[in-house]
Amino acid sequence: MVRREGRAVRKCRSSAEQERQTAREHKPAQEVSPVDARLRGFVERALRLLLEVLDLRRPIGQLGAVAEPTVVAAVRTLLRLGLVPGRQLGVAMLTRVDIAMVTRGAVEVSAAYDRGARHFALAARMQQTRPGWRLSAVRLR
Repeated sequence: MVRREGRAVRKCRSSAEQERQTAREHKPAQEVSPVDARLRGFVERALRLLLEVLDLRRPIGQLGAVAEPTVVAAVRTLLRLGLVPGRQLGVAMLTRVDIAMVTRGAVEVSAAYDRGARHFALAARMQQTRPGWRLSAVRLR
């Protein structure tokens, strides 16, 4: 800020100077806390298990090993009411998984999966509990 006639006037900076300042101020989420390979493996296995349950290729009871009871109940409701997105298009294939560490004991996951020629998305939250990581929330689109 520069003072001019008793008023504060913002000093203009070049766009390159502004970009350098912005880059110094903001750190990407992955620099703060990278996701280790074991956690990534668990997340991918849990999501594949979820998709297999939604496709009726696995019994819903197996989901209880990695998911909270509320998630299992929600998936059971989706199956019972026939609300699984795009199930008539074929088998779900997990294609992309992105993981963001929220806290030391929680991660948020965004993932993509395909059914036939269509692309679908899902979001999930996983919490670390005493026995290990658990799927605590899921949303399908």
